[in-house]
Amino acid sequence: MKTVSGKAVRARHQTRGRRSATETRRAILDAAERCLVEGGPEAIRLQKIAADAGISHPAILHHFKSREGLTEALVVDGFAKLQAQFVEGWPSVKDPDVEGVFDRFYKIASDRGVARLMAWLILSGHTLGARNPGMLRRAAEKLHAGRVRRAKEGGFPAPPLEQSLFGAAFLAILVLGDSLFGPTLRAAVNLRSKGDAARFHRWLIKIVERMDRRV
Repeated sequence: MKTVSGKAVRARHQTRGRRSATETRRAILDAAERCLVEGGPEAIRLQKIAADAGISHPAILHHFKSREGLTEALVVDGFAKLQAQFVEGWPSVKDPDVEGVFDRFYKIASDRGVARLMAWLILSGHTLGARNPGMLRRAAEKLHAGRVRRAKEGGFPAPPLEQSLFGAAFLAILVLGDSLFGPTLRAAVNLRSKGDAARFHRWLIKIVERMDRRV
């Protein structure tokens, strides 16, 4: 087994010691996300995260106040990444790109465990919406701009902003709900395979696209 020299270890700690507050916060969130993906909300343990990020346990408390503060920041960070991906990819080649939005949202919500973490926080009495209002507002406004542009191109009246916000909220609720309960509920009607899940997601996307055309 390859060993790491004492000199290399000291150099690593010196590099970590020169981190800015922003870099330290980023390192903590990245380590916490790895724990979340590997073991779910229960795996978010401050001592393990501190060791992984190369910092002390009190440093996490300094930046996030508590384990709950860290987990809430992790949810907000996940949605910030989603919004950044959405905004950077808009407008996409396909317009409207409900499928692309769904896939990006699902990856954040399900594959990275944000839906489970968000549910855990809310059931523990935390109000994410009150503390972080408008987490996805920028993405929703991009979605609205696309709908307005398509309406003008088709010679139709522009849809009101509230309608687009309703649509964005509906899509978010749909993806978060499927991330939490989808596998169990599909299995209850004997849709158990990955292929079943993929076909179900395609069906959901078609339903949303039809709703967008009618509303």
